[in-house]
Formats: sequence, C-alpha cells, structure tokens
Amino acid sequence: MTNIKKYRDKNYFTIGEVAKEANVSASSIRHWEKEGLIKPERHIENGFRIYSPADMRRLFIIRTVQRAVYSLDIVREVLSEIDKNNIVRTKEMALQSLQYIDNALVRQVRGVASLQNLLDVMSKKEEKEI
Repeated sequence: MTNIKKYRDKNYFTIGEVAKEANVSASSIRHWEKEGLIKPERHIENGFRIYSPADMRRLFIIRTVQRAVYSLDIVREVLSEIDKNNIVRTKEMALQSLQYIDNALVRQVRGVASLQNLLDVMSKKEEKEI
C-alpha cells in the first residue's frame, strides 16, 4: 500500500479505497467479484462491500497477474496455489508467465521490424515512380 500509516488502524476498506490503492477501477473489482476471485464481506448496516487487509492483498495479486497474463483462468490458478501455500508452484507459474510475455514481445518486435522493412521497400518503389 502506498501510505501504510493511513491504513494502520483500519480493519476494513471501502471499494473506493481499495480501487485507489490497487490502481484499478471499482468496476474491475466488481467484475473480479462476479468471477469469484474475491469475496468481500458486506457491511451489516448498509450492505456496502467491505474489504479486509487480506482482501486488499488478494486484489493486488489479481491485478498484477491479470496485467501480466490477461487470463482470468490463470489468475484463478495462481490464487488457488497461493491459497494452498504452494509457493514453489506459484513461482513456477510466474516464471512461465514471464517467458510467455518475453516471447510475445520478441514476436511484436519482429513484426515492427517487418512493417518497417515493408514501408522502406514501398518508399523506394514510390521514389522510382516519381
């Protein structure tokens, strides 16, 4: 969390506070709740969602994994392994995700280079026609 002192004595957080700290929209948090990734409690008096410090940590994990791999199925698998305290498997999954992203970036850079090459060829052809 960005400002630990601000939250030191809090036992629960509103969706707005959690969204701000996790740097995600409240609608993303609601979506993750619908997907079963997070299960906040409800305030007894007003029915609003309330998030514990453990919920907030879970949201940080969801946000981080989803930004890296985009797949909610993988997010579910990572959360399941974390819930089982299977740190070794969680680390393996993180490394696999990094490899996937690395390979995707290499393909994208090659694609950019190919497009640049195509533009260069087209420009030379265009110059000859003028």
